[in-house]
Amino acid sequence: MTDPTTAPQADGSGASTSASSPFQRRTFLRAALGGAAALGAGSFLAACGSDSSSGSSGGGGSNAGGNPATVRLWTWYGEQKDEWPKLIDKFQQANPNIKVENRLFGNPDQYLPALQAAVSAGDVPEIFAPHTRALTYGTGGISADLKSDMADVLGDVFDSANQEYTLDGKQYAIGWMAQTFGMFYNPDLMAKAKVDPESLETWDDLIAAAPKFKAAGTYGVSISCNPGTSAMDFFLPLITQVKDDPTFFLKLDQAQDGLTWEDPAVVAALELQKRIVDAGTFQPGATGTSGDQCAQIFYTEKSAMLFNGSWSPQGFVQNASKEFVKKYKVMKNPALTAGAKHWTANQAGAGLAVAETSKNKDAAITFLKFLYDEANYSPTMNSSNSMPATKSAAASIQNPTMKQMTSWLIDGEGCPHIPFGNGTTAAADPMVQTFEGKGTPADVAKQMQAAVVNARG
Repeated sequence: MTDPTTAPQADGSGASTSASSPFQRRTFLRAALGGAAALGAGSFLAACGSDSSSGSSGGGGSNAGGNPATVRLWTWYGEQKDEWPKLIDKFQQANPNIKVENRLFGNPDQYLPALQAAVSAGDVPEIFAPHTRALTYGTGGISADLKSDMADVLGDVFDSANQEYTLDGKQYAIGWMAQTFGMFYNPDLMAKAKVDPESLETWDDLIAAAPKFKAAGTYGVSISCNPGTSAMDFFLPLITQVKDDPTFFLKLDQAQDGLTWEDPAVVAALELQKRIVDAGTFQPGATGTSGDQCAQIFYTEKSAMLFNGSWSPQGFVQNASKEFVKKYKVMKNPALTAGAKHWTANQAGAGLAVAETSKNKDAAITFLKFLYDEANYSPTMNSSNSMPATKSAAASIQNPTMKQMTSWLIDGEGCPHIPFGNGTTAAADPMVQTFEGKGTPADVAKQMQAAVVNARG
C-alpha cells in the first residue's frame, strides 16, 4: 500500500492518494501545538510552485511561460473524497489557466509530517489544512491573511468558526466544515433501560440514569478519550457551561486576563466531569478507546448512547447496518441546570489556509472563492452529509440529523473547544486522569496548568 505521506500528488482530475474514515477527524488534535521551532528552519523561505515555473499573473492565471498556474490542495478531508474530483473538474473547465492538484491524506497522523516537511522546505502547498497550527503558521508568515480577499465568505461563516482562525484582527484560515457534538442514542436500548431521552435535561439526570443502563446490560455513553485531546471535546464545553460564557475558554486558551487552568471554573468543570465518570456513565477503558472504536461500540449496539461529533452520520452510513442508520437519533448534550443553555463544542473541525509566499497565491484565492460559491459549496456539503461552516449553506441542509445539529449553532448554543493557544493541548494529558478515577479536581487543575506552562517553554 502506498504511504500517503510520501505518495505522489494526484493529477488534475482530483483523484486522491488515500481515503479517510470520517471518524478519524476526531484525532486531528493528536499533535501538540508547536511554537516557532515547529515551523522548521526553512519555514520563512519563499515557497515555490509544484512545477519549475509557477509564478502567477496578477489575475491568478497562467505563469509567464504560458503554463497553467498550479494550485496544490492538501487536506485529510475524506468526507468529500467523491466530491473533490467533481469540483476540480468543474473549476478547471471554467479556469483552464489554473491546474488543481488534490492530495488527500488518510488522517492527520499521516498528514502532519508531510505538511511540516513542506513548511520546513519552503514549499508550502497553495491551499492546505492548517490543523492546530493555524495561528502559529499565520504569525510565522506561512498562512495568508484572508480578511480582505475572502471578506464576503467570512461574513457568512459562523462566528465560532471564524474565531478559531483569528488573531490580532487577521484571519489565517477559513472554516471548511463546521462541527458540533451531541449525544447520539439508540431508541431501542434506551427503552430497554427504561430511560426516556427527553428526561435527560441535565447532567444530574444522566448521572441518575447511569445505573439503569448497567442493569439493562448495556453501556450508557460510549466516548473516546484516546488521544487525550479527544476528551477535551467533552471537557472544555463543561467549562463554558459552568461560566455560561463562550468567550471564557478563548481567553483561557490565550492566557488572557491572567487566567490559568487553576481557575475556579476549571476546577468546577473537573468536579462535574468526575461525578459523571464516577457514576459509571461511560464504557470501561475510555482512555484507551479511539474515535473509531467508540463509534463502533455504539453502532454495534453495545452502548445506548454515543458522545461524538457531527461527522458521525457519514460514518454510520459507511459502517453501520441499514437498520441502525434508520433508527438512531441525536439530542443535545445535557445542560448544567434545567433551563440553562446546552452549551456544546462547536468550531470548524476542518479549515483551509492559503500559502502566503506561493507565487500562485492569486490562483489559490480564485479556487478558494469557487469552492465557497453557493452553487458549489451547498451541494458539496449535502452530497457528503457534512456540516457546512456558512449560515447560507446551513439553511439548505438536507440530512435530517445534520440539520438538527446545525440548528443548535443557529440557536447560539455552540462554544469554542479547539485549543489553539501555545501549549494548551498539553492540558489534555493530566485532565484524562478524571476518566480513570484518579486525582482530585484541584490537583488535576494544578497539573494541567503546570503542563501548559512547561509546553510553552
